[in-house]
Amino acid sequence: MKKVLFIAVVLLGLGKLNAQGSNFAITAGFHNLSLKLDVLGMTESENGQGFFVGVTSDFSLSDKFSLQPQLQFAISSQDGDSFEQLILSIMLKYHVTEKFNLQAGPQLDYLLSDSEGLNAIGFGLGFGAGFDFSEKIFVSTRYALGLSNRFEDAPSEISLKLNTFQIGLGYRF
Repeated sequence: MKKVLFIAVVLLGLGKLNAQGSNFAITAGFHNLSLKLDVLGMTESENGQGFFVGVTSDFSLSDKFSLQPQLQFAISSQDGDSFEQLILSIMLKYHVTEKFNLQAGPQLDYLLSDSEGLNAIGFGLGFGAGFDFSEKIFVSTRYALGLSNRFEDAPSEISLKLNTFQIGLGYRF
């Protein structure tokens, strides 16, 4: 937990640097968590829906590229069971036009919910797109493919991976 708090403090500090070519924003929106269980080649999936809130900053690298670290709290639920996560992503953004961008990059998530028998930290690859309505208001959507097996000490033929889909609205300060 100390590592997660340290990451949160660093990310918030980066957002407050107010360096040339960077800005700080808050985001919130719809969050879908998909648990994909694979046992001996047979796959089963379950989905839970909820919301996310987060902070982000955008650091300009060139006219066409920027780097966007983001920290989010996400919660999803299904049949009365809730699942909470902290999500840290670092997206490389390619600005196709002045208002439209494509994003890709690594994503780490930390399970805040009871995770007995599961690895609390997972790794994934996110990709998505964003559109700036104005200098302050933007929308983005992202899909993150879970790459790490979340089961502790599971044989190689059994895996649980967490995939997420999000769409949200953001406000830049």
